[in-house]
Amino acid sequence: MTIPPTQHDALYESSDPVELLIKDARPKARHRRLTVSVMLFAVVVVIAAILIAVTRGSATKMVTSAPPTCLRSQLHVAFVRANGGLGHGGNLIQVTNVSGKVCSLTGYPRVTGVFASGVQRIFKDTPNGYLGGLFINPSSRTKLPVATLRARHGVASSMEESVLRLTCPGFTSYVVSLPHVTGGTYTFNISFPDRYCFQPEVHPFVPGSTGSAK
Repeated sequence: MTIPPTQHDALYESSDPVELLIKDARPKARHRRLTVSVMLFAVVVVIAAILIAVTRGSATKMVTSAPPTCLRSQLHVAFVRANGGLGHGGNLIQVTNVSGKVCSLTGYPRVTGVFASGVQRIFKDTPNGYLGGLFINPSSRTKLPVATLRARHGVASSMEESVLRLTCPGFTSYVVSLPHVTGGTYTFNISFPDRYCFQPEVHPFVPGSTGSAK
């Protein structure tokens, strides 16, 4: 004969500790899975945002370009004596944008020293020297800087320099041609013969008025 479980027995059976633990663990497991899913989704969103930002930054860099090369009509060019030392002397070629539009210069100016006899000496292009320039390894193939001249009073400069030689008759004038500037050739006369005429060299244009990228 089968005796049906009493109410007390049914209550005892449904209160099995193992079953209660399993029932209690299920919501916690679901909560953990939900938390992990949310965290993974957040990580994916952050990574996607970073990738988008990097892609946009790269695209901006690719699109961004230097302002157009300066026109002769935009520029005022000065030839200014530079501070020398240890037998070195030089001059600064200072270019100022006097127009209302931004423009740029890059490269080496062509500098020619002219003696009273009419004999000319072309200065050698070098990245740097004792007085100025880029201050990099002379054998480096580093891309020359682009000097951006802001509208009205933006300045770029190049240093030309050489070594004193008392037996040199001295330059009485200099002819300077700006790189990539149509008609950008200027002649500067010197009051007294410039005996800094040995091993003449000229450095590329850099931003600012010092002729130095330091």
